[in-house]
Amino acid sequence: MNVYIKSILAFNESGDKRHVDLTDGLNVITGESKSGKSALLEIIDYCLGSSKSTIPKGEVTKFGYLFAIVLKFPDYHLVAARKRSDNEGKKQMYLYRTSKVISPKELSMDIFTDEHALNLEQAKIELGKEFGISVTNSTENIDATRSDPRPTIRNMTSYMFQHQNLVASKFALFYRFEDSQKREQTIKQFPVFAGWVDQQYYNYRIELDELLKQQKRNEKVQLSYSKSTDKIRRELLDTYKRYYMLVGKTFDESIPLNKLLTLRKNLPDFTRDSYLSEDMERRYEELRNQREELKQNRYDIEMSISNLELSHGYGQGYSSNLKSMRAIINHSLNQHDSYDCPVCGQNVEVISKRIETMRDSKKWLVEELASVKGQGNEFHLQIHKLKMEKEKLTDEIRRLGLEIGKIEDITERWKKTKKLDHEVVYARAEIDIQCKKVEEQLINLRKNDDEMDVRINQLNKLIDGYNLYSYYSQATTFFKNNVCRIIEKLDFEEEFRPADMNFKLDTFDLYHYDKENKSWVYLSEMGSGANWLACHISLFLSFLHFFAVQEKSAIPSILFLDQPSQVYFPEKFVVDENEKSNDVQKVEQIYKTILEEIDLIAEATSYKPQVIVTDHVGELDIEGYKFEHYLRKNWRGKDNKFI
Repeated sequence: MNVYIKSILAFNESGDKRHVDLTDGLNVITGESKSGKSALLEIIDYCLGSSKSTIPKGEVTKFGYLFAIVLKFPDYHLVAARKRSDNEGKKQMYLYRTSKVISPKELSMDIFTDEHALNLEQAKIELGKEFGISVTNSTENIDATRSDPRPTIRNMTSYMFQHQNLVASKFALFYRFEDSQKREQTIKQFPVFAGWVDQQYYNYRIELDELLKQQKRNEKVQLSYSKSTDKIRRELLDTYKRYYMLVGKTFDESIPLNKLLTLRKNLPDFTRDSYLSEDMERRYEELRNQREELKQNRYDIEMSISNLELSHGYGQGYSSNLKSMRAIINHSLNQHDSYDCPVCGQNVEVISKRIETMRDSKKWLVEELASVKGQGNEFHLQIHKLKMEKEKLTDEIRRLGLEIGKIEDITERWKKTKKLDHEVVYARAEIDIQCKKVEEQLINLRKNDDEMDVRINQLNKLIDGYNLYSYYSQATTFFKNNVCRIIEKLDFEEEFRPADMNFKLDTFDLYHYDKENKSWVYLSEMGSGANWLACHISLFLSFLHFFAVQEKSAIPSILFLDQPSQVYFPEKFVVDENEKSNDVQKVEQIYKTILEEIDLIAEATSYKPQVIVTDHVGELDIEGYKFEHYLRKNWRGKDNKFI
């Protein structure tokens, strides 16, 4: 996104101010230690909604009553400001947006009124909107106990800041990634910041997740329904049997469920011969005999369960006795293989043999205990199986009892009325009701599945339309090529050349692939501060380039590098033109690489990204560029500092 920081300001309570004015492209602030260079990054971070102030305590915080930055967008200016953290700054921010040109020299505290004050959380949301963050909820799991955090400016800063203690670190690449939650959020929200997805994408994902889970629930219902098909079929069979029994016809019990459902439309009619039918009586006796047989089977199973439980109790008692014996043997057993007389030192054979016998006994006990334990598990398994069989028999006995009861009711009513036609009508109606109930269940399942499948297919197509896989693939290739291209210009060990750098977008790890040993060499496994610095600079210049060329990226084209030359010059550094060391040339190459990348980005986007560098360097001789054109502040000498 074409945005840069136009000015960094600090006001005291009287309204006096200090400011550093910046432009697009490269901005260098140099000076001695304790001149306030590193405070600039912390002020920017604070004005972008950091939950706590990390502005160094001292002269800057003594003077600073209110801190502000002016952001230059293509068509307007945005001022973001906060009072010192111990003076309302923890809870609120000021956001002032205007289409007029803002001159930092003329900017006063008068604009920071209640009209432009927001609580901190709302201010971060509004800042995100200014940068184009349209996603309010990136949750993808319908069953999530809480929604995923809203993408905000805070996770964007990980791509923008390289602090003094980070820019050449071997253990960390990203700002505040020591917070695992922040790391996870930033990685997950990468497609949001790249502009690949919007809120509708996450709406589709959450709806798809809900439908897929509903589909699984339906599959379980369908499976359960399939398992109960036999039961449904048996119930329908019983109803059909009663009807055929009443009309005096033979019924084929092998008819499948689907044919049973259609058979109700072709039922045989009731005739006068039905009065002479003995099918009812035969059916009644058959059901009673079946029930008695099942009751006997259930009784046999109950006896088996009782015997097993009794045997298991004996086994537990036996096991308990064995454990007691083992404890006694462990306590009594001599730790030596033989026994010698304490007086004469001669071996006492009788006692030695007893020791050996006791050891054999202990071995037998251990084996027997293991055996009893295994048998105990078998007892539980057998008892469980028998109880399951008993439940099935009980259900079947109950079903037969209901069927017998219905025949008895029919017989009783027939004895009173001497008419079967009413019973036939009732039986026909019962068949019709049961068949319709089963059909409705099947239709509803089929209907839900069909509608769900259609919507799932639609959602998959809509999600695929975002081309995330393609975007990730292209981004992976971009980072590989760009990081390798940039790092070859920097001070990178010959051992790792030609560089084969790879950035993993799923973990945000950077590594070099060692072709000779066919292994990955991560940043933490590389030696030399120069290597670490080269990795950081090449990766973050690549991020700057990547986000700049993404059409809908929400990341402002800003990169802040704090003291990158510290690897070569930990203290203040001024170039002696008569004696330029190899280290000086390497530092100059860093700046040349930054400027060349800015030019490449400008060619691709028609605007220059902003790179802010705070450093100890003095005048540099950069081939093809004039260092003084990029020098915004040179805080050297007495009283020459930010504050």
